[in-house]
Amino acid sequence: MPVNIQIEDGNFSFGPDAGFFYSIDFANQRLIRVEAGGSPAGSFIVTNSQLRNPVKDLHFDGTFFWTLEDLPSNLGIVIKKWRLFPFKTFAFPSVSPAELRWQDELTLINTPGIRWKSNAFSVEHYHRTLDGSFIRGANVIKLNSVSQLNVGDILYLGPSTFTGFVGNEEKVTALSINTTTKEVSFSKPGGLENSYISTNPVSFHKSLFVFNDHSFSGQEDNRGALVQFSWPAKIIVKSDQGGKYAFISAADFDQTHLSWVRGPQILRLDIFNPTLDLTSSLEANLMESDLATIIPVHAMISDLGGSLYYKLQQKETTEDLGTGLFTTTTFAPEYNFQTQTTLPVVNSTALIFDTRFARPFSTGDKINIRAVVRDQFSLPVLGKSVQFSSAIAPESAAGTIGTFSPVIAVTNTSGIAVTQYTPSSTTISIQLDVEAEVL
Repeated sequence: MPVNIQIEDGNFSFGPDAGFFYSIDFANQRLIRVEAGGSPAGSFIVTNSQLRNPVKDLHFDGTFFWTLEDLPSNLGIVIKKWRLFPFKTFAFPSVSPAELRWQDELTLINTPGIRWKSNAFSVEHYHRTLDGSFIRGANVIKLNSVSQLNVGDILYLGPSTFTGFVGNEEKVTALSINTTTKEVSFSKPGGLENSYISTNPVSFHKSLFVFNDHSFSGQEDNRGALVQFSWPAKIIVKSDQGGKYAFISAADFDQTHLSWVRGPQILRLDIFNPTLDLTSSLEANLMESDLATIIPVHAMISDLGGSLYYKLQQKETTEDLGTGLFTTTTFAPEYNFQTQTTLPVVNSTALIFDTRFARPFSTGDKINIRAVVRDQFSLPVLGKSVQFSSAIAPESAAGTIGTFSPVIAVTNTSGIAVTQYTPSSTTISIQLDVEAEVL
């Protein structure tokens, strides 16, 4: 079983240090850092604000940590923005983070028009790199991409690896953007505080996506809603409601797609789709051995670049491939993570035959056959191996079966696997049952 980080609170995220996970320890009001194997590697006291309830969701956007907690007395929810402090700058070159300091928050109070109940949210954040070296005092920088960047957005530069400025960070506000040259100008007294080299990181965040177990009816109706708030303006940008947003236990954003856990599945959508239609879904190994009880996911990290999700759980189910028996193991009261590849769930496979011939004229007349594989949202499934086979139908006369080439084909981006059937030398009409099995 995957006993790994063994944390005591149901939240976790990546952080500024590769190879480590972070979690909020509510009892001790600290951000803790642990290795993947569970070894503690430091902690930071929470300052400038108090966590009134256990943190239900934690995210790191490349610069800031964000937390979700319930307000006291069932008043609503609050999302808080934090930063490890102090961070290294040109003015303070020798400091190291010693605390997790509150920066800002979004407070959502229950009103007659809407009730807030949430276990999950996510931060719309983006990561770029500098394209070229830029010296202290400059007021223009060039990025590898200016996609999703707008005038007025705040860019967080660094840490720098330029000699004399190693580890330093700063922020600038985009004043103008040249989409052709990918140059960004900014107004800052004295220009850049530090010098940077090409590929040094640049991050920015734009909004929050909040899942609410209730719609906009003003009642606790369990229909669900997804609300996008701009940041730092905290104004509603977009919203949608429906059952797909209810009872969400964990969520994360990976620069393009918003993913969340609902029941035994992970759902995903492209946030740039104006109608917020789902783009894919997958089964996430979240059923107990009775194949009826759902295993809750308390937090999730979306690493779509690595084609992985990390799911924080207190139970896991494994299958004995020899016997086919399922076993559920519990880690409670601790939490551990499982990894899940981003494979969609196959819901249907349809066969399409080349109808140029009423019947083959000779063994040289090959018939094209396509298997169309789709998930439960009727979206194409890429990269699935499909095995083609055939058998003489019970109502058919006896004969010899032809051959498929290839016998196993892989679905393309349209969810289609293609093969060719070559008839045998049988001279009478026969009927075949053709099957396409997803392996």
